[in-house]
Order: sequence, then C-alpha cells, then structure tokens
Amino acid sequence: MAQDSSKHVIIVGDAPVRLFLYPSTADSTGKSYMHNAYWFQVGSNLVASILEGGSEGAEPCIHIHKPSLVSSQQGTIHSVADLESHDSNALSPNSPGHHRTGFKLRCMQEIVTARQWYVPSPFPASANYPSALSIAIFQETRTEATIAETDTAAAISTFQQCRPRFLVYHMARPLCDGSIWETVRRGPLTGPEPGTPDRERLIVIVDANDLRAEGINLSRGLSWEKACEDFVERLGSVGKLVPLATCAHLVVLFGYAGVIYHQGSRVSKPVLLFDPLSSEEELVQKDLGQIPGLSETFVAGLVNGLIQSPELSVEKGIEFGLRAARRLAVLGLADPGNEVPSLSTVYRVTEVMEETVTQRDKLIRFVIPSDDIARGSCGENWSLLDYTIGDPAEVARQIVQQGPLSPASQVPLAQFNKLVLFDRREIESCRSIFSFLREYLAAPMKRPLSIALFGPRGSGKAFAAMQVAEAATRDQKAWTICFDLSQFTSVDDLIAAFHAIRDCSLKGSIPLVYFRAFDTDFAGSPLGWLPHLLHVMFSGSFSDHGINRPIGTAVFFFGSSSSRTYEDLQRISTTTPSNQNNRAVDFLACLHGIVNILGPDKVPRTAGGCEDRLYPVRRAVILRSLLEARETNLTSSKQIKIDDGVLNALLLVPTYRHGIRSLSSIIAMSHLNGRSQFDRSALPPQTQLDIHVDYKTFTQYLNGIPLPEQLRERLAQELHTVYLAVRSKTATKSEKAELKPWHDTDEEFKESSRAHAEMIPSKLREIGCFLAEKQEDREPVRVFTAAQVERLGEIEHDRWNTERLQNQWRCGEERDITKRSSPFLVPWCDLEQKWRDIDCGIVASYPRILPEGYEIYPIGPMEARKD
Repeated sequence: MAQDSSKHVIIVGDAPVRLFLYPSTADSTGKSYMHNAYWFQVGSNLVASILEGGSEGAEPCIHIHKPSLVSSQQGTIHSVADLESHDSNALSPNSPGHHRTGFKLRCMQEIVTARQWYVPSPFPASANYPSALSIAIFQETRTEATIAETDTAAAISTFQQCRPRFLVYHMARPLCDGSIWETVRRGPLTGPEPGTPDRERLIVIVDANDLRAEGINLSRGLSWEKACEDFVERLGSVGKLVPLATCAHLVVLFGYAGVIYHQGSRVSKPVLLFDPLSSEEELVQKDLGQIPGLSETFVAGLVNGLIQSPELSVEKGIEFGLRAARRLAVLGLADPGNEVPSLSTVYRVTEVMEETVTQRDKLIRFVIPSDDIARGSCGENWSLLDYTIGDPAEVARQIVQQGPLSPASQVPLAQFNKLVLFDRREIESCRSIFSFLREYLAAPMKRPLSIALFGPRGSGKAFAAMQVAEAATRDQKAWTICFDLSQFTSVDDLIAAFHAIRDCSLKGSIPLVYFRAFDTDFAGSPLGWLPHLLHVMFSGSFSDHGINRPIGTAVFFFGSSSSRTYEDLQRISTTTPSNQNNRAVDFLACLHGIVNILGPDKVPRTAGGCEDRLYPVRRAVILRSLLEARETNLTSSKQIKIDDGVLNALLLVPTYRHGIRSLSSIIAMSHLNGRSQFDRSALPPQTQLDIHVDYKTFTQYLNGIPLPEQLRERLAQELHTVYLAVRSKTATKSEKAELKPWHDTDEEFKESSRAHAEMIPSKLREIGCFLAEKQEDREPVRVFTAAQVERLGEIEHDRWNTERLQNQWRCGEERDITKRSSPFLVPWCDLEQKWRDIDCGIVASYPRILPEGYEIYPIGPMEARKD
C-alpha cells in the first residue's frame, strides 16, 4: 500500500448547536424584515471549518478529518448569540479599499447541557502512516452538567487509534476533569499497539479566566509584568491543576491580547507573546468585544501555524493563532446574506487565516524571568520595558523624537485619552482606577466614588485623573469640574461647590470632580477640610444650613498637596495627635481607590528599593506634547528635530524644581518661534534656567551623560593605562620617555582621560549599546565587532579634536606639548592607519576595563538571555 506523505488533522470534540440572530434589516421603503437567523454546530465543527478554509491550497495537502456530526434539529439549540451590527474600519485583504460591516455580540443565552463528543468516522488510517504528519485536536466546551461516560467512549477509542505528532487538547471548565482527560494527560501514544504515551507531544490550551474560576488568582488586566508574576507564583497553587503546571506544552490565553507558553517538563523559562498597546481587557473594549468563537479560532490558527512550520514550532503556532483571533475580533462576524449559510462565511475564514502580517498583528516575545520572580530578586517594580530595551533613556528619546506610540512595537504602554503611560507602577494604578470607574458607572452607588491621588507638586495628578475618568465615561454624558480647596476661605465655599456638583447630576451628566489640595490646612487646623468632606463621601449627601441634600451619582478625585504618597498619609494617621489622626483614618476608610502619581522627576531610592530608571520615559511623553504645542514647525512627518545634548539634558536631569510646571516654563521660554530644530542656542539663558533646574547639573547632561565621580575616575585611569600599552608598541625611544604613569601625568591630560570616560555612554549609543549596572539576565557585550570599533574610534578622535581645539592646540608637523601643537589634529579620514589603530585599540578596551558591577549591553530585547 502506498504511504501518504501529506499532512492530517484529526478533530474530536463537542459540537453544540448555536443560533445566530442578526438584527433586522429594512428595504428602501423602510419596511423592516424579520431577524436573519442561522444555526450551526460550533465547537469542534467550528475548529474544523476554520482549518479547512485556512489550509486550502497548502502544499503538501493538509487533510482535515472533521468529526461526524449527528443531524441536529433547531429544537436542540444549546446557545443563542444575539448580534448587533458594527461598521468596521478594518479593510479586507481580498477587497482592498472596502470597509466590511461586522457583527458583534449583544448578549449570549446559554443552555446548560452535557458535552457530547463527536469523532471522525471512519477513523482515517492514512493519518497513522509512518511518513505522514498528523495532529489530533480534542476540543472541549464549557459545561456544568455531568458527562455520561458512554459519550466519551468513541473519543477514547479514537485516541487509542491515533499516533499523532502532537495532541492539542483545548480544555474548558471543569479543568483537569473527566475520563478523557485522565486518558490523554500522559500524552499521545507512540509506536505499535498498544502504544507508549509521550508527554512531550501533549499541548494543552486553557483560558486564563478558566484558571481564575478554578481558584488560581491571576490579576486581570493590570500589567503584563503583574500577569507574569502571578503566573509564576500561583500556577501550582491549586492541587488538582498540578498536571497543567507540569505539562510539556501549556498555552494560557489572556483574551486575545497575549499568551503565556509554559514548558513545564523542561528547565526553560515561560514565554510571553503579547500586544504592547493593550492589556487583556483593554483589547476587548477597543475592538468588538467577546466575539463567540474566538477561542476556537485561536485553536485552529495554532494548529495551522504549527503544522505548516518546517520545524513544527509551537511558538509559531501560538503566534499564528493569536493573529487569527485578533483579526476576527476586529472584523466581527459576517452575515451570509445571499450566500449559502456556512461557518466559513460567518467567520470570514479567508481573511482571518490570512498569512500576511500587518503592523497591528505584530506581537512581542518576552522570556519571563521566572527564576528571578520566584526568588524575589526582580524587585517589586521591575519593568518589562527595562527587560526588553535595557536602556529606558533610549526609549525616552524615541518617544520625544518620533512620538509616544513609536516604540510600541517594543515596549508595553497604557493610554487613557491623552494620557500615555510607560511606567509599570502608574499603569497598574490607573488601570485599577479605570476598572473601578467602569464598575461604578455600570451600577452607580448612592454615594460618590472616591479616589485619592498622591504625588509631588507638579506631578500632573489632576491631568491624570481627568484623562482616566474621561476614558472610562467615553460612551456617557460626563462633565469635569475642578475645585482648589487651598483657595476656599469658608465652609460655604465648599457647600457652593457641592451644589454645582448636584446641579450637574440633576441635568443628567456624571460629574467628574477634582478637589485639589484636600490635605491642606483650614482655619489653622491640619487636614481641616477632611471633616467637611467625610459626610458626603460616606453618605452621598451634604448639609446645607440644616437641610440634607443628596449629591447624586458622582466621581470624586482628591489630589494631595503635602502628602507625596499614600504611605505619607497613612503615616499621619498613626503618628499624629488624635484629632488629626482620626480625620486621616476616617478619610482613608471612605476611599475606594488610591493612585501614586510619580511625575517627571527621579524618585529617590528608598532603603532596599530599586533605582528609578524609568523617569526619563515618564518625562518624555510630557516633553513631546509640550514641544508639539509650542512650535508646529518642530514636527516634520511626526518627527521632532532636537539636538542630542538638549534632549539629554531635558530628559535626564534628575529633578525640576517645580515638576511639570518647570519643564513647561523652560519650553515656553526657549527661542523656538518659527524654528524647525531645537538646538542649544534656543535654550533660555542661565539665570532663567536656574529658576527651574540646577543649572550646573543641567549643563553636565547637556554635554553628555554624566557618570558617577568614582566610576569616571576609575575609567579615566584605566583608559590611560590602555593608552600607554597601545602607544608604547609604536613609540620611539624618545616618545616612550614621555609616556608617564597616571600619578605623574599632567593634570590637563588627566582631565582629557576623564572627558574621554565621561563620553563613553554617548559613544556607546552610536553603536546600539549602553553602559549600566550589572543586569543578571542580560548577556553583556564582551567584544565589539570590527565595524563598532571603527565607529567608536572615529567618534573618540572627533571628541579629542574638539577638546584640543578648545584648549588652544593647533595642527603642527610634530607633537610639541610646550607649543601645543600636534600632527594628529586632523579629520579621521585624513589620519594615517597606524594612528587610527591607537584610537581603535583604546575604545576596544571598554568592555574589559569596567569595574565590577558594570557592564555594556546591546539595546533591545534580551535575545541572548540564558534560559
């Protein structure tokens, strides 16, 4: 018998009947028709239909062995999907330039039934030929009903007959339960009958929501860092789910925004594939919501990508599956219209399974530092941005020069209206508040939702609060109001403010209220406003000259003036006199949430805390918006032209005296009118700059990236030692006499070595590297390439030329220190190779002269991480 060398997919599983109700349509006369209604068997049948369409035309041929379905009647419907129309802006690859009308889910009605397993009949014996490549899919659907053992016999029989390369088990609640799972959990069978199970060939797909429902506490949509932490720390926290933790290939689906791929039987770190622009829940809100069939689309896409990849890569399968599910979520379901009703038409299979990768499809691969998370050595505020790029300052430069979304293909971010956040701590806080707001507005309480914002002066608390609130109320009628309690002189002022809020609510709008300086003194009493705020926070009403008036639905934001963090106010509540203590305690008890806004300045390192390396990124978003508003000529093709030194100084100086206000004032005072580039001459003079920033520190960053003094001195001495070693190889006897050790060298030349050391970080940027404190999981640069050495040598020679000219040296035929002349004071292109070799020899030494605790790393993802 001829052997079949083609590929096979064998699909087994439940296929419940779903009724799709499309909204009624009307003709040109306005007459409405009945709802269009179609019913299909979904589950395993949907997976098979998507795979059929997606693999059509593949070479070699992929045979899809669908489950044999029992003819169902409409009376056996298991769920009803009530759809509503949505005009999609997504373009079809098959009809370029045309927009497609998509349909999204309005509501779903489920009918609790037991699973009924369907199998291909007869079994495709050709799939078991030694030369054939086959993959088996076991597709479950969620059920609360008890499964009859007789319905599982056929599925178990098919499993025992299969000899697939991989078995893909799409698990649904209840997890790790039932006779089929007990049969297949050790992996598909290999070899002649009866066969030997192989755990390495089992791929289990499970939804993060199902893990949560079974007791694994995974945070929902806060940040990808938090998702990684929870996965590592809690995957094994439920005893009956231990088989998942030890599964050879576990795929956990976080909506369709990301996937964690865990190889539990190997000593390898989990991999996160994710959308940097969205969290798990944000993507659902941005697109068409939970389209029925997203998980089946993911399974079909995963198997299609897996079986068509030459190396049978599970990761490539995951990426293909995630892209397919995301496309369906963007496009929505289709109405068959005049076409023959089919699942392929409804699910737009041709478009969904398209192999072309667009910018929207682009995902980021991140190796989760599971060992560090388990040991707690990552630190509580470790950042995925820090791990993927390594140098946050480089991300900050991209944000200013190219826009806040330009590095989105590399780093995660969160966006609420005009507020764009890159710092993990701020992202998690604001997403928590956004979630609180959505929950509150879905079912308003009788009292206001109260949220406190803490941060230094000028950190942008009010802006952040209003942007998050406006994003949460986008589909509702809302009105923003701001009151400054530090300007109020009496309780009557506060009562008048409450009336303004109440009036807004009575007019049908949701008041989004910001109270600035809630912790300011009043009538000589610390925290004096709190007693007057507490009643309305707690009861939802205020007293107006003895009359109790309800304030209605409202959102209260309280911005601090003296408490930089929530912990500061907590400290007041435990360490101050009783009256002040009680006020703080009662106020904290009435809050529904808090946010610590870090602002644009570098946060001081606390005892045992990590250095704040992300402050340039927080500042970059603000700087970009200020520059865009200040002078439109600065922006060309979305890019802002700004001198590197100016950009370094504005981004990296640790502190502005008055936070965002100072940064805004510097930009306002700069001479930018009509200019197309922001260069050094446009900066305000020293006296004006010093109002808002320490001028000496600012100037240091203007001229480079300052190193700690001890590091700079150490590097200067090492560079001098390398120079002596390199120069002595070609020096004459008289020239060698001039080569002096560090302690005998003139101060001018010591300063030259210090300036050389100071410029190392700037030079490294030119070759895509950065200098940093040691990062355990990032592979450092041990040796530069020849091209990198050549470029570094050229930059160093240019720096040396500048230094000599500024110190009044001139070009002469011979080197003469007393006459301050040198034959080397020429452009790099005119320098003889033997003298170029000296510069190249010195710069090539950078990786080996660094003191312990410092390394040079390539900018970008940790591709060379030691797994």
